[in-house]
Amino acid sequence: MTTESDYRAVKAINISSLKYLRHSPSMYQYRLQHAQESDSMGFGTLAHLLTLEPHRFERDVAVWTSRTEAGAMSPRRGKAWDAFVAEHAGKTLVTENEYLDASALSAAVRATPAAMRYLVDGAAEVPLYWEWPVGPCKGRLDFVTRVDGKTVVVGLKTSRDCRPIPFGSQAFKLGYHLQWAWYHDGYETAHGEFPRMVEIVVDSSEPHHVVVYDIPDEVLEYGRQEYQALLETLQHCRETGEWPGPARGEVTFTLPTWVWRQDENDITSLGLEEGDDE
Repeated sequence: MTTESDYRAVKAINISSLKYLRHSPSMYQYRLQHAQESDSMGFGTLAHLLTLEPHRFERDVAVWTSRTEAGAMSPRRGKAWDAFVAEHAGKTLVTENEYLDASALSAAVRATPAAMRYLVDGAAEVPLYWEWPVGPCKGRLDFVTRVDGKTVVVGLKTSRDCRPIPFGSQAFKLGYHLQWAWYHDGYETAHGEFPRMVEIVVDSSEPHHVVVYDIPDEVLEYGRQEYQALLETLQHCRETGEWPGPARGEVTFTLPTWVWRQDENDITSLGLEEGDDE
């Protein structure tokens, strides 16, 4: 079994790093040189584990349940905490509240028939490696299964709002469309098969609504064009040794395009920030 540390040790282009080029080449280079790894488990990672690999939870995670006499969660320090850490050496440690929150989210996903259609059988955290002219590439797929005789690459994401328009905005801002295209094309290169791409999106707050999105070809093509443009930028920077920031020299300021679409009444209704001149 390939562990996360094994995957991270492979030197290859991955989409998480490549997306930094959306900001600037210098940001990409900085992030590669200052990669930070944490032993802590974020909420999303814990929810992934409970949803996609529940069999690993007891083996890999320990839950801190100690409470004070007043019933509050005991602080993670002192003799009791040190003993807990020693007892569960090698495991990821989470608080009871973190566990309960992630468990509720996981339960919501697993209670959704449309989601479970893709999670009944398959493999989680599947590493993927392939070669392109730009160099070795990699990805780590949340879940891979087969439905109706076709391979499906399944993602699981949390969102403040899983409805189509709010999640669509989040997806574009965070570059999910690049990620879907990257995994799709990488899988096709590595295995010679075009997979379906499905994203299970669950609200991070209760009642944890769930929407299952089928990712259409036009979204994949949009993401493909963008990540290919980023790869071209990366190749150019490698060849020239230049890693510029988001702008060179002086730039003319412009307001966001949505501002220009407002009529006069809409603009004046926006109000003034504190400290602005009237």
